[in-house]
Amino acid sequence: MKKLVLFLLGLIPFVLGFLMHSWMMENMDSVLPYKLIGFVFLGFWIVLGFLTSDFAESQIRSAMIINLPAFLVVLFIVFQEIILGYYWTNLFGLAMQLFYLPLINISGSLIGMFLRYTPWSITGWLSCIVGFLFMFGSYYLGSCFIKRHESYSYRR
Repeated sequence: MKKLVLFLLGLIPFVLGFLMHSWMMENMDSVLPYKLIGFVFLGFWIVLGFLTSDFAESQIRSAMIINLPAFLVVLFIVFQEIILGYYWTNLFGLAMQLFYLPLINISGSLIGMFLRYTPWSITGWLSCIVGFLFMFGSYYLGSCFIKRHESYSYRR
């Protein structure tokens, strides 16, 4: 049951991405603080790792389960952008694009620092892969912190 909860928690970026998209479509004259949203989301993912690291047999296993939706979305995005050359024009294709919306500004900025003048066809899917790595790393960081903290408190 806890593994199912982990998987369902991994769907939170869908909700956040749809909320951000809805807000942007309603308020086209204003701009959201995209980098701040990305950093707050990563902080939330660290806290989530801290709170749910014992939902699976090991820390890496819980990180794999909660980030399984993120990994699947990366696969779908790479398939759509590289193999098909376009996004599907249905709700499923839109959802794939919105999943990484909270992190796209941070990962795109990071890629822009290293790969100047890169076309969006490469930057788009590469930003999603970097966003996945951010999510996996931040969750694992949070789960490792709690295990280290627990082992420290038992030694006293």
